Order: sequence, then C-alpha cells, then structure tokens
Amino acid sequence: MTATIERLTRLDGMDAFVDLQKSILGERARSIWSVSALVAVCQCGGLALGARCEDGAADLCGALIDLVGDVEGYPSRHTVFRGVLPSARNRGTGFALRAAERAICRQEGVDLIFWALDPLRSDEAHLGLNKLGAIVTGHTRHLYGELHDTPNLGLATDRLRVEWWIESPRVESLLDRGNRPQHLRVGIHEMDVITETKLHQDGFRRFIGHDDAPRADHVLAEIPVDIDRIRAADPAAAREWRLRFREVLELLFERGYVGTGFIHEGGRSFHLFRKADRGAVLRDT
Repeated sequence: MTATIERLTRLDGMDAFVDLQKSILGERARSIWSVSALVAVCQCGGLALGARCEDGAADLCGALIDLVGDVEGYPSRHTVFRGVLPSARNRGTGFALRAAERAICRQEGVDLIFWALDPLRSDEAHLGLNKLGAIVTGHTRHLYGELHDTPNLGLATDRLRVEWWIESPRVESLLDRGNRPQHLRVGIHEMDVITETKLHQDGFRRFIGHDDAPRADHVLAEIPVDIDRIRAADPAAAREWRLRFREVLELLFERGYVGTGFIHEGGRSFHLFRKADRGAVLRDT
C-alpha cells in the first residue's frame, strides 16, 4: 500500500511525529525534536510531513521536517530529520515523503533541498542519488558529535552533504520524464574501483586500502551492504570502516569529484563519483 502523505499542522500530528522519532532513534535519544520545537519550525515557514501507511491510522510510519534556509542566494530547505519505520521500508514510503516535499517546495519557490547523509548507509544513498537525482558535494567528519541514539551508537557522525536541486534538468529528467539515471547509462567498464576490500571469514567485507591518485572520470568507492549488521557483530570493524572511508571521501572531493549515483553489483555496494563541476552534473538529462 502506498503511504498517504500529509502536512502536519495540528498538535496531534506533532505528538505522532515525536513518537515516530522515539521508535526509530530510541526513547532516550538526545536528538529527538520536541512538539514545541516542531511547532516553532512550522511557524517560521518550515515544513513537517507525515506518512500514514494505513487509512485512518493515528500513528505515523514515516516523517520529515525541513528548516528554512538560503544557500548562495537560492531559497532552500534543510531536512534535519527524515525517518521511516522498519515495517514501512522498501514500500516507497521514503520516496513518497520526498515527492510530496518537492511538490510543496516547488509551489513555494524553493530551488534547493539539502540534507546530511551517513556515507555508510546504502539504502539512504540509493534513495537520494538513484531515485531522486540528488548529488553529493562534500563531507564533514563527526558533524553532530556523539548522538547516543540507536542508528549512530558507537560510530562517529561523519556525513555527506546531499544537494537536491529540485528543478534542475537532472532531476526533471528523472522524476518528471521518467528517464533512467544518467549514471546507469555509463558502462561498468568505464568506472574504476578505487577501494580494495576483502571478504572476511565472518561473511563481512573488510576495508584493505584505496588508490590515492584516482584519474578516471567515473570512480567507484565500496561501502558495506549493511553497516548495522557489521556494527552488531563487530563494532571495531564498523569503526574501522568509518575511519578508513572518510579518507577516501576527502581525497575525492579534494580532487574535484561529485557524488552522482549508487551501484549495487554482485552483492556489493558502491558510491559512484564523477570528476566534473556541480553545474555540469545538474545539467545532465
């Protein structure tokens, strides 16, 4: 069933938003947005959306909240929370939230929606880059400090900067005209894998090293298929992925690469980077 998306304006919707955050982040997470904070955001022009997966349900199965922003003179929105319950994942709920967000923001004259993405989370990268047409333009180490919530426990909060230019040729080609993502039209043979990993006896891949002088126009950087399974089985291995992969990201951004896609091939997951400026990537159709 496709989720029903609504703009949250009433207190009962805000209460449901708080309950959803607790379900995803943990009851005692410090990063939960309170009802009073959510109300203040909406009163200042921000956006709160909720997803209901069953008709008439009081509870939310997904939600997001955007703050008002301005980036380089472009009217913008900054997504500070987006979450979907495990039971509602892989059912189009996350995409439905973003599609509704885009429709509202287009009506309000917004050019850019941006958010922070954990580079080791393959499902989030697939949604943002492959399904929405967003791009990745930077990386920050330990952006939020220690969060002490369920998704981040034990890992530094390294994040990618994701930019979704909602009326760019790239996004319109994908969402409005139904074209395949541009990077899927590039052959695998044209991409260089710059990371080296090895399958460990526990069934998880370990990071071995990376090419410190990438030259190809399109390069692939591998991440775990499921970082949460690694974190549960071997926290030290998960932390090593975090520390080693941040070096790869910083190298690529220093050398002028932009994150343009995500590829899952042969049971393995890769971020795809293209050596090009942001404008050239956004003009792709």
